[in-house]
Amino acid sequence: MKKVALLVVVALLAALVLGRWMAADSGYVLVIRDDFSLETTLGFVVLMALAGAVALVVLTLLGNAAWNALEPVRATRRWKKTVAERRLRSGFLQLVDGEQEKAERLLVAAGEDGDWPLMAWLLAAEAAQEQDKIQDTQRYLDNAGGDRRGRLVAGLMKARFALDDGYPDQARSELKVLADMAPRNKRILRTYAEVLESQKDWPALCELMPRLKRAFGDDKELRRERRAWLALLQDTARKPGFNDADSRREELRKLWKDVPVHLKNDPAMVARYTGFLAQLGGGKGALNLVREHLDQQWDDRLPPVLEAIDDVPPDDLLQVLEGWLASRPGNAAVLITAGRVALKARLWGKAQGFFEAAANSSQSATALAELSRLYQALGDSSKAMKTFERRLQQLEGQLPALPLPDKSL
Repeated sequence: MKKVALLVVVALLAALVLGRWMAADSGYVLVIRDDFSLETTLGFVVLMALAGAVALVVLTLLGNAAWNALEPVRATRRWKKTVAERRLRSGFLQLVDGEQEKAERLLVAAGEDGDWPLMAWLLAAEAAQEQDKIQDTQRYLDNAGGDRRGRLVAGLMKARFALDDGYPDQARSELKVLADMAPRNKRILRTYAEVLESQKDWPALCELMPRLKRAFGDDKELRRERRAWLALLQDTARKPGFNDADSRREELRKLWKDVPVHLKNDPAMVARYTGFLAQLGGGKGALNLVREHLDQQWDDRLPPVLEAIDDVPPDDLLQVLEGWLASRPGNAAVLITAGRVALKARLWGKAQGFFEAAANSSQSATALAELSRLYQALGDSSKAMKTFERRLQQLEGQLPALPLPDKSL
């Protein structure tokens, strides 16, 4: 638009200059040929030349338009495009109405002759998929993928159809290629992550997490990342083929180095890691990590890790637990853990005291169950029954209201 305005301004200036020049001296033109002679002014000659040039341009444009309208090949091509557009619209409406067979036929024809083959092939693939025509679906999607702009959407549809048909491995391989081609495509990344999570391929999902977080933000993907690393820790600790606890423990320690820093401060993550580490004979390291974390921030999920530690004397563990109780008296998690560690040390009276304190301070179901079991083992059936009844009374509030038999009737 700016160029056109500039040309208009230049033309007006040129006309103004030419007009002033002609007004100052109109000039004189004399043409003689044999007996013919023409005498006129220079301005008239220039004006006729301009008019002739404009007439030539207009006639050329009109002639070209007439030729395009009458030339057989172009007319046939325009007719085919018009028919293809009509078929595309009709095929889409037939697909919406559930007439998949008619829709497929119309859309395939539109894809072969129309100006919008990508849309036509994608819709035709949708129609074929609804009819369970797998080979035709793949062929239509291959045609759509032949278009540079259609590679991603056709691949994504292939993956979606593969998932619908129950072939997650095929969908995963397609999505992996697409994710490498378009590393910032949110729909591809989300679908790829969902497939990896459904297959429980936690190493691949953890590897994909940085790209997911860049695409969606840390807050939206934090739960998925946390879930993936928790599951990966568990799978590593229980990995088949590692019969040697030392090998599993070293593998677990290597994995912990790769855990993102912000997750290493997550209490659930620390509890999962230290719990498995203690079960695999790394109790000392687990105890140090738990104490270090609790010194920074207290969390009731961490003290129970001490129950799984067998390579540290129970008396030493009790000293640590009693130190925590000194600053947090009545904490049920610490009391129950202390009671169980006392049982390992065969300190029955001390274990009973811890369980009773936990039951009295919080009415913990776990504390009541442990206390009832200990009373029974000590031969105090009366206290065991009373404790068991307290446990039942606690459960009554959680049971639904249902009719029960009446002994008096």
